[in-house]
Amino acid sequence: MRLWTLLFIGLLLLGGCNGAATPEPPPDPNQLLTQATTNILGSETLQIVLERSGADYAIQTELGSAVINRMEAQYLAPETIRALARVMLGRLTTDIEVFARADDQWWRVAGTPWQNIPFLPGFNPRALLQEEDRGLQAALRALENVQYAGEATLEDGSTTYRLTSEADGAEVSWMLLYIIQITGRVTVDVFIDRALILPVKFIIIQPETATDQVGPTTWNIELFDFNEPIELNAPAPTPTPG
Repeated sequence: MRLWTLLFIGLLLLGGCNGAATPEPPPDPNQLLTQATTNILGSETLQIVLERSGADYAIQTELGSAVINRMEAQYLAPETIRALARVMLGRLTTDIEVFARADDQWWRVAGTPWQNIPFLPGFNPRALLQEEDRGLQAALRALENVQYAGEATLEDGSTTYRLTSEADGAEVSWMLLYIIQITGRVTVDVFIDRALILPVKFIIIQPETATDQVGPTTWNIELFDFNEPIELNAPAPTPTPG
């Protein structure tokens, strides 16, 4: 009997040593979002790629109504952005390049000279990371019903925390650099890099834009190359014919 008792105790001890580790509790979504916001506000540079799918969504520009399909942008603190956008103007698809430093804006259609006039009146890249009541800080603060939705691996292999939320479109348009201003209620997924604790991806869906023929306007925004050195110089003035 004593031998069987010792064997039983040994098996219990062995099972305890080899048992599964206690899983870590999920992170608090609001604390995680606050930390990620603080970290991105300290960025000196970053790059952004934005792509639209689903229903068209028009914005008003110097050239009239335009639908942006894709945009690549570079940001240099505190107040400089250079962006290249693939847009539809009516039935014409073209590339438009925009340079903005504070209130000074330049723009051009691909293959044409730069024009030193506003392309987006009122746009100032300083607001992206430098102001509390606008920019990414205000956009992330405007998220409602923030929930932790588990981990997600992005296409580049990085592991992220995924948060789901809701918001008023006008309040989160700075996630689209405020070059694109959206309206209506939206859903927003935020992907936060586990190692960096930085927001590296947003997915914004505008449910109200869906039709029987096409799904809702969906914006996929990726942020990367934080604090990598870049140099953004204002375009050279076009020489005046003599």
